[in-house]
Formats: sequence, C-alpha cells, structure tokens
Amino acid sequence: MERTVESPFSTLDDVENVIAKAYAGHPVRLSSESISKSHGSLKDAARLQALVSLARNSKDKTLFLQNSSNIQAVVDELCIYAPGLTSARLNKAININGEVISRRNVLLSARDRMIAADNKRFDELVRGRTIDLCSVSGAERQYLSPLFTHKNSGSTNSSLMKQTMVTIFKKINQREFHHLEGDLIEAFGVFGNELFKNTQEHALSDERGNPYIEHVEGLIASWKDQLSDTYESEFAGHPRLMEFWNKNAIQNSDGTQKVLRCMEVSFFDTGPGLVGRAFGSSVDAKYEKEALIKCIGRNFTTKSESGAGNGYPTILNQLSKVGGLIRIRSGSQCLFNCFDKDKHEAWATEHTQDAITAQQTAYLMNFDSWTNKQLSPASGTVVSILVPLRKDSGQRTLL
Repeated sequence: MERTVESPFSTLDDVENVIAKAYAGHPVRLSSESISKSHGSLKDAARLQALVSLARNSKDKTLFLQNSSNIQAVVDELCIYAPGLTSARLNKAININGEVISRRNVLLSARDRMIAADNKRFDELVRGRTIDLCSVSGAERQYLSPLFTHKNSGSTNSSLMKQTMVTIFKKINQREFHHLEGDLIEAFGVFGNELFKNTQEHALSDERGNPYIEHVEGLIASWKDQLSDTYESEFAGHPRLMEFWNKNAIQNSDGTQKVLRCMEVSFFDTGPGLVGRAFGSSVDAKYEKEALIKCIGRNFTTKSESGAGNGYPTILNQLSKVGGLIRIRSGSQCLFNCFDKDKHEAWATEHTQDAITAQQTAYLMNFDSWTNKQLSPASGTVVSILVPLRKDSGQRTLL
C-alpha cells in the first residue's frame, strides 16, 4: 500500500487544508514534532482545532503519525503541549508507523504535567514563552486549580481567572508584564471566566444534546516576536488585517524584515461550535456568519459591570483601547475584529458619552471574515486575542 505523505502543518493555510481533509474523510498523517512545535498561541490553537476536527470526523478514532522508531519519545512529545494532548484524549489510539498505542497508555505521559498544572507549578509548564492549561475530561486532575475553585464544572470565577492570567503573563515575560494595562488584565479575567463557564454548560455535548465522553477545554498564552516571513501572509486575507499588520509591525534589529511583537491568548473547546450550541443543526449554511455574529453579540452591553453576558463587550472594549485583535474560528466561519488605538482615542474625544454608548456597540461588533476562501466546518471553537507591543519615542514599551 502506498505510504501517505506527511501533511504540512505550520501555516494557517496548512491548518485549513487539514480541516478540509478531516471533513471530507481523507487520510491525514502528521508528526508529533509538527503537532507540538510552538508557533505562537494563535496558530497553535488553530492546529489544535484541526486535530479536534480530525478526531471528531474519524471513524476509527486513531491519529496517524509519521515519526522515528523511538515510540516513547514520540508519545512524550505529543503530550507536552495542548494540541497533542487534546488529540490524544479525543482519539482512542495513536498509530506510530504502524504500531498502535492505546489512549490510556499515551495519556500516562501527560500525568506529571497535569499534576504540575493543578498544583500551579508554572515553571514546569513554560515552553519558551508559552504556557497552556488543559481541562481534560476523565482525568484525575480534570478541574485544574488555576481554572476552577473546586473540583467541579460550576466553580469558575473572574477573580481566579484574572489571577491565573497575571501569573501566566508574568511567567512568559516578566519584563513586559508591567506595561500591560490593568483594565486589560481585568478584562481577560471577565472574558476567560465567561468562556469557561459557558463551555462547561454548553460545549460538553453535541448539537443534538448528546454528551461528549471525550472533551477538552483550555487556553494557550504566548509572548512572541512574529517575523514577517512566517506571519505577514497570515494577515493577507482582508484589507483591515493588512492595515493592522502594517500599523503594528516594526523593523527587526538587523533590518532584514519586520516583526509583530505581541501577546497572544487563545481559549479553546472541543464542543459543537458557537452556532451549533445556540441553534443546533437548524441554521442554513448561508446564514451561518450572521448566526455566529448573533452568538457573539448576545446580551451585548457597554455597561461596566462584569455580570453574565458581559465577557465579549468587556474584552472588545479594552482591545479597542489598546489596538488589539480578536479572531474566532467556529463552524465554517472565521471572523475577526481589529482596532487602531490612535483612531479609538480620536474617535472617543470627538463624541459625547451618549454617542459612544450608542455607536460603540456597532464599532466593537464590526466583525469581518478572516479570509475570502470558503472554509470547511471545523470542530470546536477557538477564540484568539492578539495584543501588539509598541515602542514610543522614548523607547519604552507600551500597550
């Protein structure tokens, strides 16, 4: 039988190709190195979603890997990072060059990492400038203490999430942490808590209400200088994205290319997608984008309190102030909104408070498609947030 060639798995286009193959039922073969290599939270969470799509669409629930003959090294590498760990949980087995390892035996390699996460030993979780946390169904440490106040799905709160984000941000870049806006960190607490709360209520069963036995929810945070030769093309799908890149990218130290200095945070779940949760399978494909925007905007308000339904407006309002970006991949849609800090300040100065309240909702909800390409349905939902770092005239890093 002809050997399946390893699928590329580094760019967002590579990821979408894998999702398309998964949806069509075509064979995909990857390597543990391509799965576990860190490219920054936005792309790593996208790879995770592709692996979720492979598992959800697989008939035999087996992940096929092309690797060296050192089976244990491959298994260990697969379990050191959220994409591989998530894939290991959702599949029943891993096939490494023809040798099949059961899910149970694969997940044994993640045990020490899960214990470290539950005990908040973040030094053991850092990979470069990246940290991930995974709530893995069925695991002894499913409800990690950085994410849940008690060992049950209902024990989330914004104060705990804020403290977790503070700890993570400090671990991945202590020097830059002190330049983050306090209101932005507060917003991450509100937003992250609401996502996890909603996930525990609505993403643990499929769109028909049948419970998922295997599911994973979590986050990936990274602090990275993204080089133009590997990242600029990712922003070429819409004029607003190109404007965002051109506005925020700076020349690197040797002048050879531009870099986007940024903090990235991605929240993910392996559920039925936002539209699937809200409307089941009744939404016609041509109305899916409209339905997804409706899901994002549900209970939307610009009031300052951090009650239920205020996660998206809270984080979007702060992103508008610091000039950030949000990307949402769910179903067959990939939507984004991005902001210009300077334009926001000028706009806010020119309007009365009443006008801001009336117009800001439309401004914050101005979501466009990340690409004009038709995308295949992806399993789960990924929400990625990118906050660029800039240099002022005094060369002090600001947000």
